Amino acid sequence: MSSEKISPERAMAALFVGLTRRERMALLGKLEMAGGKIYRALAAEEKNSKARDALLAAAEDEEKNGSLMKRMTTAKTECERCRRPLTSAEAGYACSFQCTFCDDCAGALNLVCPNCSGALEPRAS
Repeated sequence: MSSEKISPERAMAALFVGLTRRERMALLGKLEMAGGKIYRALAAEEKNSKARDALLAAAEDEEKNGSLMKRMTTAKTECERCRRPLTSAEAGYACSFQCTFCDDCAGALNLVCPNCSGALEPRAS
């Protein structure tokens, strides 16, 4: 067994090895949300009001980033345009923000998301 100490950065990076892009994004979102909780706990203990406010602002940033990652990795179950149910995680098209459309609606939109102007691509599991 090696006595070499692994840096926190290497340990964190190791969490992402072998994951798909979507899995990495989902894990990052969870870590961001956990980071927000840590910042809030630190703020609760902070006596200096400016430092406390800075920690609370950092918590909000972490939570905002975590919410973004969640939104970008949560597949929807129906078309946002016609409300047709999508029978599987691979059915339909989605943009990077997971705005989701059935094949017919995606075609009618010329494969461009009406919400963010991003490309609509076939969804992957």
